[in-house]
Amino acid sequence: MSIVKLSIPKFRLRTTIVIPFVLQIIAAVGIVGYLSFRNGQQAVNVLADRLNGEISARIEQHVIGYLHKSQNTLWLTKANVLSVNLNLKDFEGMQRYFWQIVHKGNFEGYLSYGNEKGEFVGVEYQEDGTVQLKTVTSETIPQRETYALNSVGDRQKFLKSAKYDPRDRPWYKAAKQAGKTTWSEIYPFFSSKNTVMGISPVSPIFDSQGNLQGVLCINVRLTQVTDFLSHLQISANAQSFIIERTGNLVASSAIAQPFKVIGEGDNRTIERLLVTQSDNPIIKATARHLLEKFGSFTAINGSQNLKFQSSDGGWYYVQVLPIKDEMGIDWLTVVVVPENDFMGQINQNNRDTLFLCLGALIISILLGIRAAHLIARPLLQLAKASEQVAEGNLEQQIHSSAIVEIATLSHSFNHMTAQLKESFAALYQSQESLRLANEELEARVERRTAELRKEKERSEQLLLNVLPASIADRLKQTNESPAEHFEDATILFADIVGFTSLSARMEPLELVSGLNQIFSAFDQLTEKYGLEKIKTIGDAYMVVGGLPISRPDHAKAIADMALDMQAYIQNSPSLLSESIELRIGINTGAVIAGVIGIKKFIYDLWGDAVNVASRMESHGKPGYIQVTEATYQRLKEDYLLESRGSITVKGRGDMVTYWLIGKKQIIT
Repeated sequence: MSIVKLSIPKFRLRTTIVIPFVLQIIAAVGIVGYLSFRNGQQAVNVLADRLNGEISARIEQHVIGYLHKSQNTLWLTKANVLSVNLNLKDFEGMQRYFWQIVHKGNFEGYLSYGNEKGEFVGVEYQEDGTVQLKTVTSETIPQRETYALNSVGDRQKFLKSAKYDPRDRPWYKAAKQAGKTTWSEIYPFFSSKNTVMGISPVSPIFDSQGNLQGVLCINVRLTQVTDFLSHLQISANAQSFIIERTGNLVASSAIAQPFKVIGEGDNRTIERLLVTQSDNPIIKATARHLLEKFGSFTAINGSQNLKFQSSDGGWYYVQVLPIKDEMGIDWLTVVVVPENDFMGQINQNNRDTLFLCLGALIISILLGIRAAHLIARPLLQLAKASEQVAEGNLEQQIHSSAIVEIATLSHSFNHMTAQLKESFAALYQSQESLRLANEELEARVERRTAELRKEKERSEQLLLNVLPASIADRLKQTNESPAEHFEDATILFADIVGFTSLSARMEPLELVSGLNQIFSAFDQLTEKYGLEKIKTIGDAYMVVGGLPISRPDHAKAIADMALDMQAYIQNSPSLLSESIELRIGINTGAVIAGVIGIKKFIYDLWGDAVNVASRMESHGKPGYIQVTEATYQRLKEDYLLESRGSITVKGRGDMVTYWLIGKKQIIT
């Protein structure tokens, strides 16, 4: 009877340990990832509807509020007419009234009135901040004359004349046809520098017999609505737009100009853009989906939440909300958000889950390999070491294992090679001593390097305390700093009044301590205003603005520092144990600046402007800041200055100077 031997498959120890770890991790992470993705998609639908609804409500609130602002102004103007406070025949009075309303630009700035005779008066706030009067009188019909108005509403300059009949304008026709306060159709405003589309709230004025006298009108530019939509934060690729029930675009976050200008000059015409013919693929696809679902835009009633798939395969969430008011506005606001904007985080989470899964898989493989290694390595080592011992080589060492059985076997083997292990231990001690010595040497080198670095930083800081940073860098790089000419700079000299007599009455240490406190405070002011301290000579302090780096506001910075220096001295009356005063002089002009010599560097200034600044200080009064005409011209718009008149200045003759009193208060 023969015995059949079965062939048993053989597996490596590492494979047997690693595979179970890998399968468990893949199953667990896969289930968690699937549940996370499914729950995320369900949450997106709810989130998209809420977000779109909130954005649509914000757009509706803004548009209605923006339009009602002009409506309220129109009603107020009409109330003044009906109460006989505003005479429609007094064009001069209406000009004044219109100017008072529009000249600050707080609302859509074109308020006008036209009558049945073809007369017209309007005041328009321009985009550049100027105000214009546009008028057609019985003497000028049919020419409309345009004037620039000054800051008090008077005619300042004649600008142009052109044919104009208010009765032919869309706003006049809309009021005449409706017979009540209403909105005009959307039409182009050619009076602006750039052609824009707008809409006008209009109100007809009737006499006691019911005859139409004229129409009050306010032009409302729709560019402001476009700007609001373009700056509305929705999501990365979301869009919003407003359309009329006819399908014409009113405003869009993605289309800056929702119309086409055909022709040039006075022959320009406007072609409105249909939303279904837009070049923007998202807007176009959304509009067509709305028409497919509702048949027409007029059939959309109430708020609508939709979701559709475009031709490119992308899904979009849509919120449609009607915008209506009692005067006839009937628009639709549409918010479109790609599903990818919401799914971005979910997709990122899925990618993170995938990476975590891969990471866990790699870790599990590594752990399995490590576990297999802990078991297989000692066994292989023992087998090899046994072969070496059999050949007469006793220099073998088997490390102990965390596995008890293998550790016992290793201990028995190592007992036979104890002498060899002692030799290895001695060698290890020698190597350890050498390593410690190397570490100690490296630590000393690092400490010395740190000390040298600290000394270098201290030296560079001392150099920066003496010279401006740009000059110090130039000296370090090229070892030279040639003098430079600065066409425009402002120099300040300050001197403590009566310092000589004061020094005779005080102890030297007390005097120096007081000066140090004062000049330290002044040094902090130079840092505050970005100025360059030049030097101190005794009780004199010199500072300059506008160099070594040019700046346009150097005169204002020097003026602010002078006022702060004066305030500091006045608020600290006992700095030198006595009440003291400053005498300050300021001048603006061209200077030469640079470093002199090769030892004990000093950054200094030369030039006539420096001498004049010094004279302003020496010819000034205690407690006053004296400035020259050149400095006065730089400061007169923002600071309070008082003319001192003409004084005789040594080496300069008669000069007109001013006292710097303070900074003008800005009235808001």
